[in-house]
Amino acid sequence: MLGNGYDVKDIIQEVFVDFFEKTNKGVKIHYPGSWLYRVTLNKCMDVLRKNNKFIDQEPSPDQVVECNTLENRETKALIAACLSGLKPHERALCVLYSEGLSYKEMAEITGIPFSSIGKTLSRTLCKMEKLLKEKGYEVSG
Repeated sequence: MLGNGYDVKDIIQEVFVDFFEKTNKGVKIHYPGSWLYRVTLNKCMDVLRKNNKFIDQEPSPDQVVECNTLENRETKALIAACLSGLKPHERALCVLYSEGLSYKEMAEITGIPFSSIGKTLSRTLCKMEKLLKEKGYEVSG
């Protein structure tokens, strides 16, 4: 989401420090996975707002995961570039969807009403498909 490895590392550290401090103070976090996603998403969006990087963010080398083949590296770079063309909440939905989270979990994490998740996700995936096609990537059903 951020395209900057330093910001990512800082946010990860902040999130886990927050989690540790809350649990040490006796705060009961009923769904730790959802809580971690939500706090991480909020911190990412804060950084994006602070740096005014909502649109046209170029992917950094940190975003492209090491792969075994050149084709896989190119595909991952293309996907990262297209994701950077989405709004932060759309990027979050794509990432959460790709990780196999349920609509309920996506709603809890993003703050988007559960009744809107399906339609919002559908529009986001269509937008992502369009961005991929514009970059010459053939999307199969």
